[in-house]
Amino acid sequence: MRLLLLLFYTFSAISCTSSTEDQRVECLPGTDKNSCTALGCIWEPTESPAPNCYLPPQYGYSTLSDLYEIENGMAIDLEKSTSISMFDGDFEKVTVSFVHMSENLLRIKMEPVDEKRYQVPITILGSEEPPTTMNYEYQITKDPVFSFKVVRKSTGTVLFDTSLGGLTLADQFLQLAVQLSSSNIYGFGEQEQPSLRHDMNWKTWGMFARDHAPEGDANLYGVHPYYMNVEPDGNTHGVLFLNSNAQEVTMTPAPGLVYRTIGGILDIYIYLGPTPEKVVGQYTASLGRYEPPPFWALGFHLCRWGYNSVANMKAAWQRTLDSGIPFDVQWGDIDYMDRALDFTYNPTDFQELPAFVDELHEKGMKFVPILDPCISTGEPAGSYPPFDEGNTQDIWVKDASGNPLMAKVWPADYCHFPDFFTSKTEDWWLNQLANFYSTIKYDGIWIDMNEPANFVTGSVDGCQENKWNNPPYKPKTDGGDSLLDKTICMDATQSEGIHYDVHSMFGWSEARATNRALREITGKRPFIISRSTFVGSGKYTGHWLGDNWSEWDNMHFSIIGMLQFNHFGMPLVGADICGFIGNTTEELCARWHQLGAFYPFSRNHNLLESIDQDPGVWGLDSIVARAARNALKTKYALLPYLYSLFYKSYNEGGTVARPLWHEFVTDQEALGIDTQFLLGPAVMVSPILDQGKTKRNVYLPGGENTVWYDAYTFERFSAAMKILEVTSDLNNPEDSTPLHIRGGYILPVQDPAGNTAQQRETRTLNLFGYLDSEEKGTGEVYLDDGESMDLTLYTHVKFMVNPGKMDFEVVQDAYTDAMNWKIDYIRLAGISQNIDKVEINGEAAIFTYNPEYQILDILPENFMITGANSITWTSSASHQQSP
Repeated sequence: MRLLLLLFYTFSAISCTSSTEDQRVECLPGTDKNSCTALGCIWEPTESPAPNCYLPPQYGYSTLSDLYEIENGMAIDLEKSTSISMFDGDFEKVTVSFVHMSENLLRIKMEPVDEKRYQVPITILGSEEPPTTMNYEYQITKDPVFSFKVVRKSTGTVLFDTSLGGLTLADQFLQLAVQLSSSNIYGFGEQEQPSLRHDMNWKTWGMFARDHAPEGDANLYGVHPYYMNVEPDGNTHGVLFLNSNAQEVTMTPAPGLVYRTIGGILDIYIYLGPTPEKVVGQYTASLGRYEPPPFWALGFHLCRWGYNSVANMKAAWQRTLDSGIPFDVQWGDIDYMDRALDFTYNPTDFQELPAFVDELHEKGMKFVPILDPCISTGEPAGSYPPFDEGNTQDIWVKDASGNPLMAKVWPADYCHFPDFFTSKTEDWWLNQLANFYSTIKYDGIWIDMNEPANFVTGSVDGCQENKWNNPPYKPKTDGGDSLLDKTICMDATQSEGIHYDVHSMFGWSEARATNRALREITGKRPFIISRSTFVGSGKYTGHWLGDNWSEWDNMHFSIIGMLQFNHFGMPLVGADICGFIGNTTEELCARWHQLGAFYPFSRNHNLLESIDQDPGVWGLDSIVARAARNALKTKYALLPYLYSLFYKSYNEGGTVARPLWHEFVTDQEALGIDTQFLLGPAVMVSPILDQGKTKRNVYLPGGENTVWYDAYTFERFSAAMKILEVTSDLNNPEDSTPLHIRGGYILPVQDPAGNTAQQRETRTLNLFGYLDSEEKGTGEVYLDDGESMDLTLYTHVKFMVNPGKMDFEVVQDAYTDAMNWKIDYIRLAGISQNIDKVEINGEAAIFTYNPEYQILDILPENFMITGANSITWTSSASHQQSP
């Protein structure tokens, strides 16, 4: 075994340290020449954004041993090499482990010797058996200090190189500088990033869960210290820093990054890919994948904070229905509650809410209420079970003195936060949700304010002065000099440890508890949307992008956030359509509906003080109602395709919404595009994002043999033209979101109906084939009952077109009702020869052929989707045309 392991590392005595400005690693306490040199660091002022005070080449750790064998890997022991200490508490001796998790997953763990440190309580899964071959190797350098490189074996590309120096392992300050394979880096969150590809000019992003509206570079609700890097040859890898403490990352022009955190250990996972979709698939396989949501969850959702009565809620609901807009889910924000108390409803203004929810269900629609985690302490004893039972079971987060921490959120009285890390808290949460369900038959749960958010700093009683509440270094996070702003004391205690360590996992733990509860209560696939998320939250919940602004640039930012969360393994994601904060305008709301219809999670939602913005309020024939109606009818038509993408993501890994470069990773222009996106490999969405515009340029990725089709007209375009000008005029009743379909794909679609229940009742599909330049195409559809928890009970059918023939393959047939689903209509675009005969399973079929658009339409009879079907066509003449 040792000989086998030795094949995957090498030693080197070559120093790779450079003193160029782009490769400096900042000596953080050095704010001027005197403080810098007193630390032993180098002071060289520069006019660039590079640090003036930086660490010398000899800073870091020296090797105490050669690499030695450990279980499933190798390790090496180190000792601190200099007396320089930026923030004290440095660990003198550490061990670096290289653990072979699978052939495409390497774990690198750096921790002090003989000292127990907090580690994130999430298990990262590798292969079931130790890998015998690896697609990576690691190279160790000893001079001037320890560093290592991770190399892709097949190409020799260096993926992760720590020779920039700066390695620090201290009690409350850990740092690692990394040279990247290229400057095409994507990820890290959650913030409102202005571009999907990172700015490498010394830009720093903080990560610490916080209740903050998306704005500037503030750290937001979730923490995802994960990135993807596209290598120069187009191969792609991903890297996770598994850490839940407050942290930051600085992008440098090297190209590189400097990662810093103030607790735990450095625990790094490198995913080899090599394609972008394989990277995401490996990442989600190691953490747990998001299940396909209930089918209805992909429909249109409507909410606002400020209905103030069930009558106003019903009015907005009715306006939407009257506008002819496909519509599935009505939501309730905190104003439905009795005095902001969880698991209650207002007995006066929302007295009829249970009856309204029943009415929704009768019409095939759903209801989702909000819940906040902080439980009021002010109700009379015995009158409010959530508090009384929580007290009896001792489930609360405790302050440093061991008493339940007292916070202030929406209820009038002070409140306690549950510690969702304990099983007894999960049981308590389940019981409260079950009791609530007996009153209101909700269909999903919206969990909010779970960073956790607090309206006072730390607690009502304040926080102690100690190293947890006042760490020696605070990463670049919002809230001034304090980590306590808008949340709870860092020395509060939970079952997993002090809040300092687990703060950013609060939403993760609540989502896990909610997921379990909904499974047991409803017996159906759970639907949950959470504001705060962490690494692995996609196993339990979807996400919306928070309290965005009713401003034009926020539409662009929402595309970036949606694509990032697909990278993070959370494909059910979207932003508040028309914006949450401020008053939208008619034009902005119309354009946002054209975009938001194609978010995987499509919800219109806004703020208490803002005007109504449901699409019907503008008038039944307003540009907003028309835009929403047109775009959502298209989205509903695509739901079989979109739902199949979620199944494929769950079964095989990968994204639902993805950037263009995922499919065209060697297209240099595509690497920087984030105003267009793909749904799966085939559907390209190119919304108009600018005020007053009716046209935009659409970039067509791919080579000269790549074909794109207008989704509405079936007009063909070659990617060789690269730029296509499109028009979407809100004053034209027929115009909608610019969509293009990639040649080579067959999409399962349905005729849109008023809601998904009505749409599914037809049990019919249509197939739209957009053939490539060789007149070939593939597609697939997953069918199930739309809500079952048993995710093996599906039927999976593939479609394959080759010149003159279309075949159907039933890959799995476990959904019993699939035998009743049929295909009503098939359209194949891109057939260049006149067709004079079509046969289905050897029998003549009804068809038409349009030679101008090269479209073959087939009208089968009793064409059941699970049959052993084959379609052939022949031509009597040929008149080849170029796309």
